[in-house]
Amino acid sequence: MSIEDNSTRGQNPRTSNTGKRCNRCGRFTCICNVTQNVEVNVTVGDQRATGAIGATGDPGPTGDPGPTGATGRTGATGAAGATGRTGATGAPGRTGATGATGATGATGATGATGATGATGATGATGATGATGATGATGATGATGATGATGATGATGATGATGATGATGATGATGATGATGATGPTIPISVNRIYVANFGNGNVSVIDGNTETIITTVAVGSGPNAVGVNSVTNEIYVVNSGSNNVSVIDGSTNTVIATVTVGLFPRAVGVNLVTNLIYVANSNSNVSVIDGSTNTVIATVTVGAAPEGVSVNPTTNRIYVVNNAGATGSVSVIDGNTATVIATIPVGVAPIGTDVDRLTNVIYVANSNSNNVSVIDGLSNTVFATVPVGGVPVALGVNPVTNRIYVANELDDTVSVIDGSTDTVIATVPVGASPSAVGVNPLTNGIYVANESGITGSVSVISGNTNTVIDTIGVGNSPDGIGVNP
Repeated sequence: MSIEDNSTRGQNPRTSNTGKRCNRCGRFTCICNVTQNVEVNVTVGDQRATGAIGATGDPGPTGDPGPTGATGRTGATGAAGATGRTGATGAPGRTGATGATGATGATGATGATGATGATGATGATGATGATGATGATGATGATGATGATGATGATGATGATGATGATGATGATGATGATGATGPTIPISVNRIYVANFGNGNVSVIDGNTETIITTVAVGSGPNAVGVNSVTNEIYVVNSGSNNVSVIDGSTNTVIATVTVGLFPRAVGVNLVTNLIYVANSNSNVSVIDGSTNTVIATVTVGAAPEGVSVNPTTNRIYVVNNAGATGSVSVIDGNTATVIATIPVGVAPIGTDVDRLTNVIYVANSNSNNVSVIDGLSNTVFATVPVGGVPVALGVNPVTNRIYVANELDDTVSVIDGSTDTVIATVPVGASPSAVGVNPLTNGIYVANESGITGSVSVISGNTNTVIDTIGVGNSPDGIGVNP
């Protein structure tokens, strides 16, 4: 067995640094490493057994430092130790020179708008500047809606007729034209006059061509008024004693219907356009009859004691004369609505009335005032009053000649009024107690019923001469008259 020290083999014992720190003394070069590197090799035969490591001897004296060995490889970094306490802050160093200004950063987003501040006080108005040049005229605006039509002014008085010019030379006769188609047959009832005989309960039918009675038609009790529809050729007779209206067919002169109306009917008016018949009843109303069915379709309340009715078919206005009261009146009915739209004061105790449909003028006979009220149908006002004879009770109008004929019951006369001047131009004596007037505008014949006497009569006046040209005897107490021209 041999003991061999391998720690000094091929190296200096003082520099046998393995590059590691000593576990005992913490040095890189120490004697501890020399002692630890002693190996005991025991060789037994061909095999060497390693002997046990001997006990470590006492450290020898430190030798002189050997030359620094080559730097070994850097060991792995140990785990970081705990951070020590922060030392006291040193005194501030001197401020370095200001560095160059960096580039301007991007503009940030706009902040929210702040609340509007209070409005400041208005400043003083500055001096008015010079007027600028007038601008070019703008385009014409759209035309506004047409305003409502103003009321039509009252019809002026008719001017005087000019002198007739000289008759021109007669022209040569033209060639005869072809014969036209045959026209409708003329009704045999043309130019007929119907007289209501109050005392007999019948109607006398007069042929205006011959001025003779051609038949008598029985009706109700106390007939006192007659209305004619020349379009339908039907005649409406008011029977005050039986409170109804008899409808006569003018072609056959027979009663074809009887229509019950109000109490003690006194007057009747006919609208040729609407075929409506208006009957004034003593109990202060008007019955409206539909001529196509001969039935009452409406009742209109009017003034007290209505005595007369007239109709303007052009304006569809109905005029009802109210007899009672210190001053009489006229109720104006709108035929479209069957309502009273106006009431017009007239004279005392008015009875008869008629309308000039061409001039839209209404005439009312005031029996106790001995005059005639002239009413403008447009304004519903009296614009003239014409004095006539004693106790005027009835009147009739010729729209063709613009003449008005007024029956004066007390004087037994007829006053003739010129409608263009509203003056009386003639007075015609007739029979006793004239009570009704009928006019044929086509023949210009005027028919006046004379009520007094055992047998009544009808005076026939020529409108051309204002004279009586015939007298026809009729029934007892004729009180109403109507004409189909």
